[in-house]
Parts: sequence; C-alpha cells; structure tokens
Amino acid sequence: MDVLKQGWVGLALFCTALVLMPALVFGYDKDASRADEVRASPRPAAATTLPLPVGTGIFPAPRPVLAFAGIQADQPIAGFRRIEINSLSYTGPLNWVLNGPIEPYQISLAQPPYIFAPGPDQGWQTDQVPNGQYTLTAIPVREPDMAISVSFTVSNRVSVSG
Repeated sequence: MDVLKQGWVGLALFCTALVLMPALVFGYDKDASRADEVRASPRPAAATTLPLPVGTGIFPAPRPVLAFAGIQADQPIAGFRRIEINSLSYTGPLNWVLNGPIEPYQISLAQPPYIFAPGPDQGWQTDQVPNGQYTLTAIPVREPDMAISVSFTVSNRVSVSG
C-alpha cells in the first residue's frame, strides 16, 4: 500500500513539472534572446550614463525619514524650546499636533523649516501651557503613514508670590 501512495506522490510531482515546464522554458527563452540582443548591439565609444528620475518604477522613490531635533522622548522641558523636524527627502506640507492637559493644538506648515512655533518666536514658550505630560506629533500631509510622535513632560517652575 505504501508503494502505491509513493507512486501517486511521484506521479503528482511529475504532472506538476509538466505543467510548469512551458512557463519556465518560455521565460528562460525570452531572457536568453534578450541577452543575445544586448550582446549584438554596438557599444558607444564613450560610455555616457544619464541619471534615471527617482520614482519611475525602476528605482522607487525613497520614503521620507523624519526625525525630531530639539527634544527627546520622556525629557522634562521648561522655558523656551526650539523643536523642529529634520528630513532629507520630505519637503511638502506638514501638520504639528500637540496633545496633553490642553485642548489639542494644531499648526500647519506648507514647507520647511518645520519648526513648532505656536507664537511669534521661532520656537515654543512652554510657560504658556500647564505642567504635565504632552505628546507632539508631526504628520507629513503627503505621507501620513510616516507620522512620528514624541512624548515629554513640561515642568515649568511655579513662582510663589506672597
């Protein structure tokens, strides 16, 4: 009985190979004829190469990499802080969203530099918000799945008057 089962397995593998063989041979033949064409084509005296445009399908466009500058995760901050996003490849619009013990606050920027600046300064005066845990999120509008966030604590000194 085992011999019969092994025979069926072998027969099934053989039939599968017969079905797949034309596809493999056709693909190999196509590549071989293409290689012959490349070998037969005359080569220019001086090799010139032109850069291919990025995102043409041959070389996919790189995904933007965003990174915070001026703040680190779980860092206590106070006073004036310049927080920005650095990116080598993303230059489109970006949304900042600040969440914490305040209503969510949003800033939209059309282009770099991506500085989180809720006021007239080129940065953020943290004494304008209550102390507590905050999360700042940077969302590239054209690549929203590449959003990054950082959580930190605002710890402004409280002056005692009396």
